[in-house]
Amino acid sequence: MSALLDDISRITASSISRREAFKLVGGAVGGALLASLGLGRASRGLGAPAPDRCPRSRPVPCNGNCYPPGYKCCGRTVCDGDDTCCTDHCCEKTGACCGSTCCPAGQTCVKGKCCPSAQSCSGTCCPSGHTCVNGKCCPSAQVCGGFLGFFGRMCCTSGQTCINGSCCPSGQSCNGGRTCCPSGQVCCGNRCVNRHPSGSTPCFA
Repeated sequence: MSALLDDISRITASSISRREAFKLVGGAVGGALLASLGLGRASRGLGAPAPDRCPRSRPVPCNGNCYPPGYKCCGRTVCDGDDTCCTDHCCEKTGACCGSTCCPAGQTCVKGKCCPSAQSCSGTCCPSGHTCVNGKCCPSAQVCGGFLGFFGRMCCTSGQTCINGSCCPSGQSCNGGRTCCPSGQVCCGNRCVNRHPSGSTPCFA
C-alpha cells in the first residue's frame, strides 16, 4: 500500500496534464489490485526511473514516472513528442527556446530575450520602429529597395526618401514622391528642372 501511495504522490506532483495523471493513477491502482488478488506482482514501474522497470505501454521514464511512447524526458518535466526540450522546460515546435521561456513564431531569442525576427540584428535586438538592414539597425521609414522586399535592401540616410527602390535626396523627390530628379536638378512645380548655379534663385513652373 505504501508503494502505491508513493506512486500516486509522484504522479500528482508531476507536470503532466490532469487527464494523463488520471490514466497513470488508474494504472497504478489496477496493478496493486491485481497483486492483492494474487494475479500478478504489484508493479513499481510507474515510479521507476529505469527503462527496464517501466511497462511496455509506458516505456518512457522521467523523474520517477513512466510515460506512453512519444513522450520525452526534459529535465524536471516531460514533453510531448513534437515539442522541443529546452533543458528543463518544453516549447511547442513553432516556438524557440529562450532562457526559461519560449519565443513564439516570428520571434528570435537574442541574449536570453525574445525579439521580433525583423529586429534581430547581429546579436542585438533593434529598438521598436527599426529593422535590421545589412547588419545594422535602420529606422523602418528609411528602409529602401530589396528584391521581394528583402534581398538587397539599403538604409537611406536622414533627409532621403525611398523612391522606386532607391534613396533619393528630399530636394529631388518630385511628383508626389513618385519621381526622383536626376543629380543637378530639383523639383519645381511637380517637375524636375535644372538647379540654378547660385542655388538662391527660386524656380518657376
